[in-house]
Amino acid sequence: MSGVAVGVTSRTDMVYEEKQQRAAQRDGVPPQRSVSHIHPLPGAERRGWLTPRLIVLTLAIILLGAAAGLAGALVLPKTYGARAEILYSASQPQQGGDPLQQDRQLSTQLVLLKSRAVLGPIAQKQGRWYEDLDKDVTASILENSNVIQVEAHASTQPAALQTLQAVTNAYLAVAGQPSGVARNLTTQLAETRQNTAQLQTRIPQLVSAVLAGTATQASLDDARAQLAASLDREKALQARIDEINLTGQSGPPAQVLTPPYSLPDPVSPRPPIATGIGALVGAVVAGAMLTIGSRRAHTSAGSGTSS
Repeated sequence: MSGVAVGVTSRTDMVYEEKQQRAAQRDGVPPQRSVSHIHPLPGAERRGWLTPRLIVLTLAIILLGAAAGLAGALVLPKTYGARAEILYSASQPQQGGDPLQQDRQLSTQLVLLKSRAVLGPIAQKQGRWYEDLDKDVTASILENSNVIQVEAHASTQPAALQTLQAVTNAYLAVAGQPSGVARNLTTQLAETRQNTAQLQTRIPQLVSAVLAGTATQASLDDARAQLAASLDREKALQARIDEINLTGQSGPPAQVLTPPYSLPDPVSPRPPIATGIGALVGAVVAGAMLTIGSRRAHTSAGSGTSS
């Protein structure tokens, strides 16, 4: 009797399920299954590794890096700076000349400013190596201008200001010297003027000698010709020197536009930048930890699914 009851019950269940499936097909709704047949969605187990605790740990690492950067900036020795601006009047290129001539002249001044001719005596006076002083001095050209910006760095503001003042004075002294061509022409002009003065003194003596019969007229005429040639040479040399001075070839005309002054804040270390770098390092470390944790979670989830 019990077996007959069980058979009737199972058949009743089957009929019920068939009716339910037919109704679902008419309504367009998929048939419901037993809870025991529902499987978890793919990756549901993988999302469990990103816990609030791990998120808090990540933020803590980033904040710790930022705090470490700020602490380092506050503890490390500070470097102070001083700044000055020098106006350099570059010669204008002639019509049809090289348009990059002015840029090369400005670049040459940067090289000159950091050369041994300028920094060498200062380094020797301060008891330092030239290379050490060269690292503490920077020079750049302000955009679209003939202004050279010079900075000097030191452990104290007075030391930086003193170094910059010495560098500025040395550069102006070296830059103000005439070029080799101008020096050569000036020497020739001085010699020519001396020769002219000698001829001007000799000619009256020759005139007296000719009148006295102790000198010939040819020697007097020759002296007068030499005097005229010497005067012409003086005019030519002076005109050439004036032309060189006009085009700026006798030496770069530089003058201080802004006298040296101390910068109000240390140039290094800078707390905001150090804090940002520390936070960035912390974010990199936290990102690496999250990547490792994600990979481990995926690996464990994959092994659990296969089992």
